[in-house]
Amino acid sequence: MKETEAFVEMKYMIERYKNCERFNEQYKDIYQFLLEASKQEYNEHFPWGRFEWMQNHTMLDENKLTGIAMFKEASGKIVGLATYDTSYEDRVYLVHLTSDRELLNEMVEYVLENEDDSVTIKVNAKDEFLCELLQERRFVKEKRDVCVLQLDLNKDLSYRISDEYSISPQDFKVDNWKYQLVIHKGFNHEGVPERLEDKFFEPTPNDVSALKVFAIKGGDYCAHCGVWYTKGDTAYIEPVVTVPQHRQRGLAKAVVYEAVRRAKALGANRATVLSDQEFYDRIGFECSSEVYCWKK
Repeated sequence: MKETEAFVEMKYMIERYKNCERFNEQYKDIYQFLLEASKQEYNEHFPWGRFEWMQNHTMLDENKLTGIAMFKEASGKIVGLATYDTSYEDRVYLVHLTSDRELLNEMVEYVLENEDDSVTIKVNAKDEFLCELLQERRFVKEKRDVCVLQLDLNKDLSYRISDEYSISPQDFKVDNWKYQLVIHKGFNHEGVPERLEDKFFEPTPNDVSALKVFAIKGGDYCAHCGVWYTKGDTAYIEPVVTVPQHRQRGLAKAVVYEAVRRAKALGANRATVLSDQEFYDRIGFECSSEVYCWKK
């Protein structure tokens, strides 16, 4: 891919991510676009929280950020985004405000011109117009990539855990080292990790600290749920972890329910998570949509 900003003479202007800097000057507009795009069901697999989590992830392929492309109207408004998620191997996602055929064609053409011959586009099954267009362009629908699970926040969100554990309050001051450890151990990594730089613990542009919830015992963080929400109907869950020796004690359910209860108090009506784990079924999540791989 070229690593300079590019424009083509089409109905829509194509603007690349300008540099390999996390949260660059374009990020605010991308956030606003993804917030608006989330109102369309076919975009529910790629909310703004997923992009913001990606931008702050320790494993982000930063040198590939210039491959992200924004599709803009003449007014400068973003109406489409072609992106990857954290690892450049996990690509391509096409998020769009409308199902204008010309827009979708230009987005697919951009992918074909800038990716290799074996490119895979990951598409929500609810995105009927894009699925139809890909079929016309001789893409083949292959395996299911993931489910979008949803939880109605009007359900009973009460929980009980053993008295030996406590849930972090909304004004909780997070210990960054303990935060790193619960993520490290919760994702089944062994040993002691190298301490991360302070920049990875700085609040992201739309971070709401009260939506980071921990189950604590003896000062140690035993389980964690993070929720991404500012406004709108839907809160996005990422990540959920429990340290192995503290599993099977209801802690994951507790931190998830507490985090989404706080999001509900801010205005959310449902919460979504990208997962196929039975755990979410057991605590009341239902499948909202499925994402499939379409291969050229």
